[in-house]
Amino acid sequence: MQIITSKPTQASFALRNYQKKAISDTYHYFRIGVKSVLLYAPTGAGKTVISSKIIADSVGKGRRVLFLCHRTKLITQTVSTLKKFFSIDSGVIWGDHPQNPDAPVQIAMIQSIQNRELPKDIGLVIVDECHTTSYYKIFQRIINNYSNGCLPLSPCYFLGLTATPWRSRKKEGYCQFFQALVKAPHPGKLIELGHLTFARHFGWGGLIDFSQLETGSGGDYTQQSMQKVCNEEFNTTVVEKFLEVCPNRKSIAFCAGVVQAQDLAKQFNAVGIVSEVLTGEVEEGSREEIYARFKSGATQIITSVSCLCEGFDESSCDAAIIARPTKSRALLVQMSGRALRLHPGKNDAFLLDFCGNFHRLGISTKAYPISLCPSNKNDDFELTKECPECHAAVPSFAQICPECGYEFTQDGEGEEELGDNDSLEFGEILSDEQKKQLGYLRGQLRKAYKSGKNVGRVSFLFWRKYQFTPPDHWYKDAIFRRGRNPHPQQRKADEQIFLQFLKSTKKNAPKGWLGQMMRREFGYGWYNLEPIKWWEVLGVEMTSDWDVIKSAYQSKISVSEKSSAALLNFCLDEAREFCSVMSIKAV
Repeated sequence: MQIITSKPTQASFALRNYQKKAISDTYHYFRIGVKSVLLYAPTGAGKTVISSKIIADSVGKGRRVLFLCHRTKLITQTVSTLKKFFSIDSGVIWGDHPQNPDAPVQIAMIQSIQNRELPKDIGLVIVDECHTTSYYKIFQRIINNYSNGCLPLSPCYFLGLTATPWRSRKKEGYCQFFQALVKAPHPGKLIELGHLTFARHFGWGGLIDFSQLETGSGGDYTQQSMQKVCNEEFNTTVVEKFLEVCPNRKSIAFCAGVVQAQDLAKQFNAVGIVSEVLTGEVEEGSREEIYARFKSGATQIITSVSCLCEGFDESSCDAAIIARPTKSRALLVQMSGRALRLHPGKNDAFLLDFCGNFHRLGISTKAYPISLCPSNKNDDFELTKECPECHAAVPSFAQICPECGYEFTQDGEGEEELGDNDSLEFGEILSDEQKKQLGYLRGQLRKAYKSGKNVGRVSFLFWRKYQFTPPDHWYKDAIFRRGRNPHPQQRKADEQIFLQFLKSTKKNAPKGWLGQMMRREFGYGWYNLEPIKWWEVLGVEMTSDWDVIKSAYQSKISVSEKSSAALLNFCLDEAREFCSVMSIKAV
């Protein structure tokens, strides 16, 4: 298939370097005789851009194209892109939509074309979301029709597009449909390149009882069994943790069933968070109205069931609530990806997993093996338990934790049950690479502080090593490490100590820089960048002699707790230094 680059005729159509490479790699396979290619491009990589360019190139060489999809939004999006950037008219095969059979591009809803005559003289077939649609009977009929029953000798070429090339059934693959694989960068790399927003993963491994879950014929947990564990009590915890972690974020909640989605929306609305429910039964018109309210911010949360995993691209969404368990890595990555698109003013996305999915299947931004053929690796995580020592998810039958060596007792005594929520905390999950980067950053900050060097330079050292700027929350408590809720007096003392340190390492430092350093270490807020008045804290005059100061300190420290004494001790040190400088009697 000799395809040459066609030039856009109406508007600029800039391709990113990796998009150019993905297209070039696809053409390479076509030129050496490969007839079908699977192209992996994760959410945010620009599948529509890539496919539109390939369509335009193919039309430019006189080939008619059939584009197959199973989401209505993609039809209008592709029609618009081809017309705007390449002046290409498209025919649409979808419901009662008027048809244009002579158009060089036929865009078909796969559910509609299965009951119709296939378009004639097609030279390229592109199938979107091929991890799903390639297993539809209609796609197999399309391959047989346009390849004349022999794929290696086919006069027609085939291209599958997917952001999640993994099947729930481990024995299923794609090698019967596609002969070669082309890969765009994985989500973590796209984040590094600045094409997706930074992802923060939060997870809780002990909220549901996996022993109640059953696996269906599709390889994932059955909806009936999920509804047993994703109940009203479960939803209440989801709401509580959302309010605790990110109450103002615009979010999509992925649920196990309609009943759960309705109850979760009801509970969110009860606490003042405007929420709506989107299920398969919602008509197209009403669905668009829900999208519009979500886009405008009138609705903060949409609770859904299998409706927003693919084809939903509202970039202002900055959180995903995963309120259902799954055995499908593809589904987990799809759900997470809904919140990762770039948007003005959006610094990161919170991915909240309440069913241990990240622990069992891995975080959504990691690079996972991709293969056309089924993998023999046993990835069955249906029955798991959590190690009470290292909190790793391990098979329920394991007597010794493979991660840390903890020995489970034979009678179950001392063993953590997955249903026991009290001992398990909801917290952030980092990839192995992020842990390495975070360790380097915090280690360098601590090292700079202990050696009396400028901590601001650590950001440059990090960028030089990893080629990206770390998020501000990675800096928090790197130096003082007081835990989650330090005593206010302890925190105030730490702030003053750090302020003095900053001023000593950078003379005449501007307040903007001081404020940035303070916010990184202690979190966002307002900070008094003036030295503390030690005499006011101790309740003495500034000119008091040491005996008076000492007496005031003794009376206050005698009624103070250890955690609240830090500020008094700091002020005593300040007073001692002042007395020494001013030659006031100090002992």
